[in-house]
Amino acid sequence: MTKDQVEPTTAESVNTCTSEKQTAPVSFWYMLLLTSFTLGTASVYGCNQQVLQITARRFFDILPGWLPPLLFIGLVNSVQELGQIIATPYAAWKSDRIWTRIGRRRPLVMLVAPILAVAIFLVPRCPTLGMFLIVVMVLQLAEGAELAVLMPSIHDSVPDKQRSLAIGMSQMIGAIPAIILGRYVMGLMDPGLHRVAIPFIERLGIHSPSIMVNGAHHWPYTVAAVMVAVTSIIYLLVMRERYVPPRTTERFRLIKYSKDLFKLREHRLIWMIFMFQSLFMATASEYLPTLGKLGMRLTQREYGWAYSWRGVTQLLLAVLLGYVFSKLNKRKAVCIGVCIYSMLPATFALFFMKTKLDLAIFFASHVLGFLVLRLNFVPLVMEYTSPKNVGTIMGFSSAVSGISRMIVIPLFWFLIGVFHNNYRLPFYATYVGAIACIIALLMMRPAEQVPELADSC
Repeated sequence: MTKDQVEPTTAESVNTCTSEKQTAPVSFWYMLLLTSFTLGTASVYGCNQQVLQITARRFFDILPGWLPPLLFIGLVNSVQELGQIIATPYAAWKSDRIWTRIGRRRPLVMLVAPILAVAIFLVPRCPTLGMFLIVVMVLQLAEGAELAVLMPSIHDSVPDKQRSLAIGMSQMIGAIPAIILGRYVMGLMDPGLHRVAIPFIERLGIHSPSIMVNGAHHWPYTVAAVMVAVTSIIYLLVMRERYVPPRTTERFRLIKYSKDLFKLREHRLIWMIFMFQSLFMATASEYLPTLGKLGMRLTQREYGWAYSWRGVTQLLLAVLLGYVFSKLNKRKAVCIGVCIYSMLPATFALFFMKTKLDLAIFFASHVLGFLVLRLNFVPLVMEYTSPKNVGTIMGFSSAVSGISRMIVIPLFWFLIGVFHNNYRLPFYATYVGAIACIIALLMMRPAEQVPELADSC
């Protein structure tokens, strides 16, 4: 046990309800290194959402006749949610209940990170459809388990007053892969010889060292595999674990824990939000790559340029918004985020988006709403948890979101084909999702007015 791991002498000395208040402030550099873990997970997310469906198109010629190609893409994309449905709840639940010589979150990263790095590396190199489907399934399960770590780690080691800033930093760092993949790596998927240099040095009139590489489909996946490996090592080195008594006798019973967690009205409303937010989360991740390539006739480099503005906007605003919203009411801020995240980009996409510049504006406005929503919604959820079950709550919430997306994504791919390849069709659903989320937020009681939370500590 390290100096950061203080074990109580008796069980009575552990007050899990007040332990987060006793957490000492942490340094800027600690939060930066801890949240750099997002570099790896965001790289995998970028490949999953922006490149995987292009990879899946390589198997169109060998699909059985009864399976429409667009529905196949929807099914492949929906497999991504298996991680959220299966791996994330179990990994989060398990990491809440163990204690080892290296803590309770670190063992999960040591186990899952190598699997995730190898799987993302293999995806574009699969020679057969069967191998492709197996590797994609392993990839999603590993990513789901990896995603179960970061937010509980912030809850464990960062005090409440600094969490919005820490989450803002994680979103800022998560923007870097979008810039790298969009501006530099996705263009390498186009055939031909590409010169890779350092652009901002050349803009200063200084000769930049460069290399020539052949365009190939694997480049985004290869870069993501390297980022997963490097950032996982950094996490293992810097994470400060706080001792929480293990509960090794408990067994994972999905239905039982789901019923227990559904007893509290606020938890049910939180899961209602997770369920309906998939209606506006999926629009920018699942359908835009095909809309850009086929509907708007953009090259992969042009689409990558537009996508990179998501990262630029996120990089510039994440920490600033995290600081601003750390001082505001979380429920009101989440309502604002839902409106920006869903209604503004959807309206623009439905009626005005025609060029790559328009697509860049969409990505920028979409990520602005995402930041406002994410920076406030995660701390809002944490207000209704205790240290002993924060991972469990976040994990089961992720499962609810995964189940919803697993239904919504194939459904809209099917409807797109029915309505003559209308890739803008899913944007209409964002209005329904936004209204449902706002109703749920307005029905939630402030955490200090929920007596069941105190009883569960």
